[in-house]
Amino acid sequence: MRLTASFALSTGGVSSSLFAPEDGCTRAQIVTFLYRAAKATASVGASAFTDVADSAYYADAVKWATEQGITKGISSTLFGSDETCTRAQIV
Repeated sequence: MRLTASFALSTGGVSSSLFAPEDGCTRAQIVTFLYRAAKATASVGASAFTDVADSAYYADAVKWATEQGITKGISSTLFGSDETCTRAQIV
């Protein structure tokens, strides 16, 4: 529960008054959790993935996670930001 609460505090939940612990997480949300937990700095340059806009809240997190070898895209050009992330993918 502490880890869950820590993520809630670091991300602000799904709104200013809702955490939604029973909801699934997307690939974008998971890399954002990791990025913020690591207190990583933003990467420079555009994303290698065509489905990650530079203005997306998770753009820096995706760049960081791929540069660190934490994750890959679902193809060489797609990250799959809105796809549900399975427990197997998280581990």
